[in-house]
Amino acid sequence: MTALPALHLGAPTQAGPLTVFPVWTDAPIAPSACRTSLPADARIDELPTPVVGKLRVTNPGGTPLLLLEGALLDGGWQHRVVTRSVLVDAQGQQDVPVACVEQNRWAGGKVQRLARHRAPLAVRGALRGLRAETPGVHGTSVDQGDVWRRVSRYERDLGNSPTSSLVDLQNRQAAELKSILRTIRPLYGQRGVLIGAAGHPVLLEVYDDPQTLAEQWESLLSAVAMDARLAPPQPTPGHRARAFIQRLSAAPLRSTSMGGKALAVDANKDKLLSARGVALGDRLLHLAVVNAKHQFVLAA
Repeated sequence: MTALPALHLGAPTQAGPLTVFPVWTDAPIAPSACRTSLPADARIDELPTPVVGKLRVTNPGGTPLLLLEGALLDGGWQHRVVTRSVLVDAQGQQDVPVACVEQNRWAGGKVQRLARHRAPLAVRGALRGLRAETPGVHGTSVDQGDVWRRVSRYERDLGNSPTSSLVDLQNRQAAELKSILRTIRPLYGQRGVLIGAAGHPVLLEVYDDPQTLAEQWESLLSAVAMDARLAPPQPTPGHRARAFIQRLSAAPLRSTSMGGKALAVDANKDKLLSARGVALGDRLLHLAVVNAKHQFVLAA
C-alpha cells in the first residue's frame, strides 16, 4: 500500500476568485521519476481503427511518461481528455483511456498533441462519475454523454465552438485566465497546491518533485479559474483548508495494478474526497483530490 506523505499547508494567496495554498511534503527529495511533458520522440496516436475511448501512447525514451487525468489532447479524429492518470513505461507502449471533448467532429489525422490546458472541474467531475443528484457517489466508468453535457455548459457561457470543442473554448479564455494567475508562482520546494473557490477547498494536487508542479502550474490553475471566473471572489478560510488536508490524511490510500510497473492509488471510501493518483513502487508520483460535493465539480 502506498503511503501518503505528511502534507504541510502554507499561507494562502488570493488570485481573483481562487484562494491558493502552497503545500509541502515530507517525502524524500529526489529527482522526478517521470516526466509530464511530451518528449519529441514520444507519440500519442489514434488506434489503427480509431475508437473514441482509447488512444495509443508510444514512449521510446529512457524516462517514464505520466499522462495526467484531465490532460487535453488536440488533433486526431477529435479532441480528447485523459480520463485517468496513466504512467507509460520507458521504452514502452500503452493504450490510454480517454473521453471525447469535441462532439461534432470524427475525422482528421492520426496524431494527437498535448494541449496547453487541463480540463476544468466540471469535466473532471464527469470523469470521476460525480453527479449533482448523487453527490459523493464515485462512479466506476465515464459517462460520455455526461462529459458532453458539461462541455456544453461552457459553450453556453462562452459562445459556441464550431465543433463543440473544449480545447477551443479554453484557448479562447487563455489571456483572461492568465491575467488572474500572473501574481502567483510556486515557492521554493513546494510540491503541491490546494485551491479553494467559492469559500471551500475544491482541488488538491501533489507531485513527487517541485519541478513537475512548476511545469503543471499554469495549466492546473487556469483550469480551476475557468470554472471560477464568474464566481464572486469569496476567500476560502484556512480552517476549511486544514480540515480538508486532515480528512485526506485520515483516509487510507489503496493501490492496485494499472499495467506496467505503475500502481493506481485512490481513497474512494470517503464520500467528500475523490482521490486518485499514480505510484511507482512506494513512491507517490501524483495525487489529485477533488472535493466531491463542491458546486463547480457537480455543475452540469
